[in-house]
Amino acid sequence: MKLKVVFMGTPEFALSGLKTIYKNFNLIGCYTQPSRPSGRGQKISHSPVKNFCIQNNIPVFTPENFKEGSEIDRLKKINCDVLVVAAYGIILSKDILKIPRFGALNIHASLLPRYRGAAPIQRAILAGEKKTGITIMQMNEKLDAGEIILQKEIEIKENNTAQEIHDKLANIGGKLINDVLKKIEKGEQIKLTPQDEKKVTYAQKITTEETKINWNKSAKEILRQIKAFGGWLIINKQRIKIFDADISSTKNKSPGLIVDKNFSISCGNGDIIKPTILQKSGGTKMDIHTFLRGFRFEINQKVE
Repeated sequence: MKLKVVFMGTPEFALSGLKTIYKNFNLIGCYTQPSRPSGRGQKISHSPVKNFCIQNNIPVFTPENFKEGSEIDRLKKINCDVLVVAAYGIILSKDILKIPRFGALNIHASLLPRYRGAAPIQRAILAGEKKTGITIMQMNEKLDAGEIILQKEIEIKENNTAQEIHDKLANIGGKLINDVLKKIEKGEQIKLTPQDEKKVTYAQKITTEETKINWNKSAKEILRQIKAFGGWLIINKQRIKIFDADISSTKNKSPGLIVDKNFSISCGNGDIIKPTILQKSGGTKMDIHTFLRGFRFEINQKVE
């Protein structure tokens, strides 16, 4: 008999695990966050998980939370063997976690106990970490605090963006959850390792305020920010967001000045940031060459 699985997840990161379960196990239902307005037109937008479920005729449920007894009752009636969670974004109570026969497993994008919380990939890059990874853990009611089942480590290179690390970890997460579920299906013993609470760090949600670039910082610090979650500036009363960049050396320029025709900007330590991928307010991402064809500025102009 194939393992009966209910999956809970919302963003693109969750898709690798979801597709693996759909292919290899008995996926009997999915939960994802409710569809919400997004973009300039505020059109209703489904999550990547819901779109996949619609395309493949998988039963999908979108409760705001599990405070209603009817939602808990529905999950009980689905009668799954195991619950798998990946970036769902809704807190699950002890009452939910104890419903499945084999409990609930979580696919988390860090080497727990480091970077528990909402933005583990971005925070690891911002901190200049040299490695990160995926953890499969047995969930409990505390945030990302359950016992570790399986981990796989990857290197963070200096030129890696958060999206690149995201894609690698998402794929690894799909493979690892498949391995764990296969063991459960075969009745094999699962080893559980408690997290070392002395090594816990938290990955707080990214705020809009902290994504604004502070040009008094060093170029290396600013580049890590850009690689982690992008950084924005104001010029000509317009917001410009930088998604990727390089560093080059120069000296004797005050921070926040455009130093050349390529829109390079001076930083606090005298080095410069050379944007490579940018986005104008309300526009789409573009490379620096496309950006330069349609944007006017002056050398030595100050950015905010």
